Amino acid sequence: MQNEKQINDLSANEQYSDDLAKLFNYPSVGELFSGNDSRRFDDFCAKLTATRENLERIVRYGKPDEAERAMRGVRGIEVTLEFLQTLQKMRQDAQK
Repeated sequence: MQNEKQINDLSANEQYSDDLAKLFNYPSVGELFSGNDSRRFDDFCAKLTATRENLERIVRYGKPDEAERAMRGVRGIEVTLEFLQTLQKMRQDAQK
């Protein structure tokens, strides 16, 4: 019940706020977007991309049970990369 109220409150706040500060308070994500230098963000995305490529090799050449786990990892990384790219675009749009 408490979690549902928090989710509803968060959704209501996001609908009426153009400020992305709450989202960027999460330390790991916030660090990727701190300052004007995008190297940290770019490095992190490059590492995720390399990991995804390694997992894709396991999907192609690994044992069936390994391939299944690797595919779940690939999906997770793809969602994460999409999320980070969306955040970066939102931040860039907000700075314009």
